[in-house]
Amino acid sequence: MRVAIGGMKKPEMEAAIKRADSTIETVITTDIGAVPMLESGEVDYYFGACESGGGAAISILIGMIGYGKCCTVAKNGGQVNPEVIQKFIKDGKIVFGMAHDSIEKAVPVLVEALINAQ
Repeated sequence: MRVAIGGMKKPEMEAAIKRADSTIETVITTDIGAVPMLESGEVDYYFGACESGGGAAISILIGMIGYGKCCTVAKNGGQVNPEVIQKFIKDGKIVFGMAHDSIEKAVPVLVEALINAQ
């Protein structure tokens, strides 16, 4: 599995991904830099963080990849719901936004759901 990382707290996001599964390949980039990586298959997924989890974390990708492939897995102050994340993955989402303060809670759940979906 290959994950592009953008938005706020990129090093923290990468560390959380590696703690969840050290075999995942990560690429730190920008939101717009992730678009051609996703389109070409260079990466499988994009994880982005911002203040809200649904704004700057994924807005460029919504516009360029399409709303149907993007979702917010953890809003600012919100809960991480494994069932909702599993549904997003089943529905074909490949771009995942989260509030930067939820990285430590959301990433392990998201990584586990993606691995289980393979």
